[in-house]
Amino acid sequence: MSEIINRPIVNTFGRFGANGVKVELPSDIKVSELIVEEGQSRIVTLEDVSYKLNATVKAGGTLELVQLHEDESLLINDVKVTCEKGATFKWYRAILGGSGEASSYDNCSVYLNGDDSSFEAYVGYRLGGKENYDGNVEAIHYGKNTESKITASGVLADDARKMLKSTIDFRTGCKGAVGEETEDVLLMNETVRNRSVPMILCGEEDVQGEHGATIGRLDENLVYYLESRGMEHEKVYEMMAEAKLNTVLRRIPDHELE
Repeated sequence: MSEIINRPIVNTFGRFGANGVKVELPSDIKVSELIVEEGQSRIVTLEDVSYKLNATVKAGGTLELVQLHEDESLLINDVKVTCEKGATFKWYRAILGGSGEASSYDNCSVYLNGDDSSFEAYVGYRLGGKENYDGNVEAIHYGKNTESKITASGVLADDARKMLKSTIDFRTGCKGAVGEETEDVLLMNETVRNRSVPMILCGEEDVQGEHGATIGRLDENLVYYLESRGMEHEKVYEMMAEAKLNTVLRRIPDHELE
């Protein structure tokens, strides 16, 4: 069955193809409901599996979701989380490809309904060959003094393609809410295609939102300096690529998995 996925909250940048993508859903996609009870903390890890997850984090609870993908298969994720008063949701997402033709699609929509609830997303990716990644991350602020932080860092090589849409949506009544979205992309060559679409929607005056992106190749002076100290050209890029990924991977709460 085919379905249009990864639609942003509002249509935008139509010429970039940013308003959703039609894909064939895998037959083995897993569907699950999860409730984190009041004051409870849970860590859930999913590796190389397509998932539809609806979760509710009740007052004062914490949910940390770790999702890893490093094989050559199609993977589709649709994560929807509702946070009640004082609840926290943290999402760690790593796509560790390198040379194949696999595609990965992510949607993560978080509803900060309760006052003082929070959401943190850490997305890391390494794409090469003809790999493709399409991600859509949304923080929808309803409660007062809610906080969201969306951080992405990754590397594109060969003919890889990537689209990441990150949206902070301040709804009317979310006074004191704060949101931040940043992305750091390293382009290994000129044949990759990167599309970064950060967006802030504002229906409330008493809020604070920031977004920014750093996209480009390594500074030639830095490369020259490291090579002059005996480091091979390929090793320079490998080291910097690893550093981009580590900004996300070092945050994974399971040290063995990290």
